[in-house]
This record gives sequence, C-alpha cells and structure tokens, in this order.
Amino acid sequence: MTSNPVRVTLVGALVTFALFATVLMMMRPLMAIDETRYLTVAWEMWQGGSKFVPHLNGEIYSHKPPLLFWLVNLAWMAFGQSEWAARLVAPAFGLLSVYLVARLARAMWPDAPERGGLAALILATSGLFLLYGSTTMFDTMLTAATLIGMLSIWSLQRGLRLGPVIGLGVALALGVLAKGPVILVHVMPAALLMPLWAAREERVRIAGWYGRIALAFAIALALVLVWLGPAVILGGAEYREQILWKQSAGRMVKSFAHSRPDWFFIALLPLYLWPWGWSRAGLASLKPSRLWADPGARMVSIWAVAALIAFSLISGKQAHYLLPEMPALALLLSGMVPTAEPRHRAWRLAWLLPGFGVAIAAAAVPFGAFPELPDGTGSWMFWIIGVAVLALAALILLRAHAGWRAEAWAAPLALVAIQAMVWPILWPIYDPAPLGALLAAHSQHGVATTDTGYAGQFSYAGRLQKPVQVLGNSADLGRWMAAHPGGIVLAPKKIADVTGLGQIAERHFRQRDWRIYQVALPADPAPADVPAPDAAQ
Repeated sequence: MTSNPVRVTLVGALVTFALFATVLMMMRPLMAIDETRYLTVAWEMWQGGSKFVPHLNGEIYSHKPPLLFWLVNLAWMAFGQSEWAARLVAPAFGLLSVYLVARLARAMWPDAPERGGLAALILATSGLFLLYGSTTMFDTMLTAATLIGMLSIWSLQRGLRLGPVIGLGVALALGVLAKGPVILVHVMPAALLMPLWAAREERVRIAGWYGRIALAFAIALALVLVWLGPAVILGGAEYREQILWKQSAGRMVKSFAHSRPDWFFIALLPLYLWPWGWSRAGLASLKPSRLWADPGARMVSIWAVAALIAFSLISGKQAHYLLPEMPALALLLSGMVPTAEPRHRAWRLAWLLPGFGVAIAAAAVPFGAFPELPDGTGSWMFWIIGVAVLALAALILLRAHAGWRAEAWAAPLALVAIQAMVWPILWPIYDPAPLGALLAAHSQHGVATTDTGYAGQFSYAGRLQKPVQVLGNSADLGRWMAAHPGGIVLAPKKIADVTGLGQIAERHFRQRDWRIYQVALPADPAPADVPAPDAAQ
C-alpha cells in the first residue's frame, strides 16, 4: 500500500502542474498558428459544421483527427462557450499523464513506492512538458494514450488476461483519434520487443503474447472505424487520401512541413532533460547499467530509445513530437541516486540558465537589439518582475535541502519569469483578439482573405459566424467582390489598384502588417424623373 509521503508527493505533483499550467496559459494569448487554428476548427464544428469531418475556412481539414475538436465542443456544451473552457481541455490530459506515470512507476517497481510520486513530480515540473502541456495541442492526449498503452503492456506481461488487451486496444484507438497512426511509433516497439525486456522467469509464451497484441490491434481498429467509416464516406476521395496516407505515412516518407536534419532531437536532449537531468544524480540514473538493470527499466528504455530513433529518421520534426517520451524520462530519472549530489548547492543555479538567457535578451530589447520588433515592445516593469521571480527561484534552490524538492521549483518559476519578461512582446504582437474583433465588427457581408496560407488565426478570436473564404488569385478576388458588396478582405500585403476596394484599417500581427479592405456598396439608384403636372389640368 502506498505510504503517506508518497501520496503527498503525488498530490503535490498534480497540484503543481495544474497551478503552473493554468498560470502559464493565462499569461499568454492564444498562440498562432497552432492554437488559433485548432480552436477555429472546433469553432466551425460548433457553428454547425460536420461532426465527423473537421473543417477549416469552410474546407475539409484532414491534418488531424477530430478528438480534440470533439472535446472542445463538449467543454463548450458543459461550461458555456468560452476561450478558457476550450484551452483547459489539452492541459487536462497533461494532468492525467502526471497521474498515470505514477501508476506505471508503482506497477514497475512495487518495492520502491517512492518512485511513483517522484516520477509524477519530475514529469509535472519538467520544463518542456509543462510548456507544451499548457497549450492547446494534441500531444498531451497522445501522451496519456501512450501511458495507458504502457500500463496495459506491463499488466499483460504479468498474465495474458483480457483486461490489458482491451486496455491496449483502447489506448491505440485513443491515440489514433488524438493524432493519428503515430501512436504506433510510441507504443508498439515496447509491445513487439517484449522478449528483450521481460524477466526470463516471468516471460509469457511468445505465441500467446503476439496473439493478444494482434487482438488489441483489432479492437483498436474496430473502435477507430466507428469514426473513420462515416468520415471517409462523407469526406470523399480527397479526404480518404489525406487522412489515410498523406497525413501519416506521407509525413514519415517525405515531410511536406517541418523538415529538419536527423540530429534535431539529439540536439534538443538537454531541453527534454531540463532541469532534472541537469544534475549528477539525474545523470547517474541514466547510466547504461541502470537503464538495463531490471525489466521496468529495460521496457522504458526501449520505449524512449525506439521513439528517438524512429522520429530522428522521419523527415518532419518538431520539439513536441517526443512529448509522449517525457514520461519515460521521468520514470528513468525517478531512480535518482541521492549520493550523487555534489556538496555545493550553487550548481543548482544552472537550472535557471534558460531564464537568465531570456533576461539578457529582454533587457536588450529597449536598446534596439531586435530591430524587427515594433517600437514600444520593451518594458522595464515586466523585466523587473521576471528577474524578481528568477531571484526567488534562485533563493529557493540555494536554501532547499532535498535535491529533488529544489528541482521541482526550477522550471515552473523560470517559465513564469520568462513569460513575464516577454509579456510586452506577446500581447501587443501575438494576440489575435484585436484583429479578430475588428473583422467581426465588419463581417456582416462576409470575410475573405488573400492569404493563401490563412490558418484561421482570427476566425475564432473574432467569433466569426461564417468561415473566412481563402482567395487564390486576383480573379477569385474579383468574383468574390462582385458577390459580396460591403464585404471585407483581409490581406497580409497591400492590394493596389483594385476598383471598388478601399482600405479601412491596418494592424500589426506577428511579423506582418495586416490590412483590412472593404468592398464598396452599390450606389443607390437615382430617383426616376417625375413628370410635371399637366398645366391644363
């Protein structure tokens, strides 16, 4: 039975993640392009769009499955249509992941129950997980699905029972509905390589094992077909090609977005390990001898290394693609060796290096170090607040006695300090709400844009009642103007010499100066000539 201190650590981890994820979310606007795009897709579904086939700008959106959009709509149904209800959906799965990693640690190392609470605390306060876990994206859902899959695989190895088979099938289906077949890259290596990690005396029959893995795969396929069947029928041939091939296998073979070199994720390893892996105790827990010391460590190592290799070989790469492997790092780091801690505490200040770096950059903004930023985006008040938070973090780290309790403060406070220092940049430049409100105020006759890559940056922000129409060329613009007198056109570049189109506003957003034009209304017809009365009458 879990001891009381362990339970306290787990509760503390859950509270810490919930608190700091909410604070970080409140300190920044909806971030384009990802957050604004996903909420616009959910918004178009809320406005009466298809519940099976997501849409963006009135066109089929095949880049992601619908689970996030469904859940956002459910949140709006339960709590009312608000931005905060939508933005809390993805962090809720981050919170679930913190709980699940503790469950997995307790299952793997029942003789070391303290590893459950510590694994949860490590995951909850790891910088990259906390940062992405506070955003509206798909990766926390994928992380939770991966953890459910790992719990099922570990339980299945302890006995070929039906419950874990169903659990693995549900996990795979949840992952597919969250982000697509990529869930297989995160979960299946550990399942297929069971003979490498399971203890010889506890190893189940190979034939029975792989038969049950196949059954779990069949269960997952059946669950996914409940959505995919109607979706591919309603979406047509183009949607079938996109959702079944291009958005999954196509990205792996040759990326059409985010193409980066093979060493990309290796270079980011220090960020994935920040701050817990930046100590001697953390590094000692990652020695090869410890990674292969017991069945749990071997399974987790295969999980993490297989995903690292697979995603390194895949063409498209983003830092958050390996978020489902952050629990694996937390599990490995939970075996920290306290005796590896150095005598002097000053080395803990290294955990705040990301914050110190941003402090230096933010202090240079008012002196013109970043000329691409508009005037007025540097503020000493916010910089002072951020530096004060860093100073508080430094004081806690220097005075704390237990090493891992000190580490728990490093990334959360550093991230709060960073967002405080960049506040004058985030809100004036990256907040889509002002431009969205301006569009909404003039949208009664329709809204179009000449930005062919428009990803809904302002549609949800302005709560537009109809999708924005994307215009591909000048001929499309002319036809749209003829059909929408009084309508407005959003343009990232100046539109010159178009009769009947006048600029009414200009706003800066991110790296562009966006212009809003309005189509002229037809002139009122002149009153017909009234004949003079007949004088003879």
